[in-house]
Amino acid sequence: MSQDGAQGQYAGQSLAGGRYQLRDLLGQGGMASVHLAYDSVLDRQVAIKTLHSELGREPAFRERFRREAQAVAKLTHTNIVSVFDTGEDTVGAATTPYIVMEYVEGRPLGSVLDADIRQFGAMPADKALKITADVLAALEISQEMGLVHRGLNSGNVMMSKLAVGKVMYFLISRAALSRAWRCCGAVSRARRS
Repeated sequence: MSQDGAQGQYAGQSLAGGRYQLRDLLGQGGMASVHLAYDSVLDRQVAIKTLHSELGREPAFRERFRREAQAVAKLTHTNIVSVFDTGEDTVGAATTPYIVMEYVEGRPLGSVLDADIRQFGAMPADKALKITADVLAALEISQEMGLVHRGLNSGNVMMSKLAVGKVMYFLISRAALSRAWRCCGAVSRARRS
């Protein structure tokens, strides 16, 4: 997901009875968007991931999204973006499933890597080893809890202002894979008919 600061489809809207006020679009992918938001109950900034409306129409996918959010919420680790809340709300005429996450002020790892390549020709070895250790620590705890990322890339790791690597987006990648397998199975069954 890119961090382009654009407004996005839901900016200016609120979720959960007005508790979460959506602000700038932080990133957008094929399945979801992530907004910077304000949690008026706890007086803090959060990041909120919303499924695109076409996916929000599928009850089975919404349920899987909720279950995955619950699973990731159990992962408490310095190197994993925390999940605080999940729910559904109606935005416009569409059911919008959402996940409220820790907002990490920083940059995606891909952006950090690009800057290092421009400046040094490569990421300095000590920095690369530190980031690798952060990511491996996150993956180790998630594996222990039985949750596999399945979509890890430089866009799914945020580097905080304190240079801590934080892995995010466990849920969509796993849910998307399950959905893709269901679709492939349906295509395969149709071909056999």
